[in-house]
Amino acid sequence: MSTLRLRAIYKQLDDKIGNSKEAALFEVKELKADLNELQRYLSGRKKETTLQPEDFLRSAYEIAQYLRDMQKREEVLAEMQDVAAAIEAEEYLESRGAKLLSRPAGWHFQTSKERFLLHADDPVKAAVKLRKLLASGKRLKKIRKKK
Repeated sequence: MSTLRLRAIYKQLDDKIGNSKEAALFEVKELKADLNELQRYLSGRKKETTLQPEDFLRSAYEIAQYLRDMQKREEVLAEMQDVAAAIEAEEYLESRGAKLLSRPAGWHFQTSKERFLLHADDPVKAAVKLRKLLASGKRLKKIRKKK
């Protein structure tokens, strides 16, 4: 999947999470106002009220529903970002010449002088370690033929 499509999906999920937060916040404010009115009515400062007991239950249910929706979308977004990071890390490792070997298990990077075991299980951690190695000067060097 292209990065443009992934960014569009991430943006859409972020927008829906933001909409759920706004709706939950609105319901919290409405419930707070209703509870304040109920408090004034019960304490005798207000003579009449039009509040219905079901309004409190409906508001609480909607707040819970928005929170559940928001949490599910955040979980999906986090999983998608983890998978995308793993795929990007594998592509980076393979483009730099690292190989996934079975003995010893893990990602291996080899220069003309040394061989490095980057990480056994996680390609993201292996890519981070390879970036550090390449930044410190452990590059593949071409062997020059002597004349």
